[in-house]
Amino acid sequence: MHEPQTKQITRFGLTITGLDVYFPKKETVIKIGKMSLRMNPDTKLFEEYRLWWLEPGEHPKIIDEQRFDRTILRKKKRNLFRYLFSEFFC
Repeated sequence: MHEPQTKQITRFGLTITGLDVYFPKKETVIKIGKMSLRMNPDTKLFEEYRLWWLEPGEHPKIIDEQRFDRTILRKKKRNLFRYLFSEFFC
């Protein structure tokens, strides 16, 4: 006889121009998120957490659902023109 149990599922993804895109691994999300930030600074990284109640013979039910913003914060780059100007003309 099976007893009821809970199952936690965590997914990672990116929000790019308002659309959610999910990836299988956190490392993949970070790598693609860094590349996407170069083209679109509005890219957001998120973690989605769901807790399911599993009972034999019943449909799974969501007990808890949360979404956390895990956006990668990047440092501001120097102004390229100022950098090149100071290197070559000073």
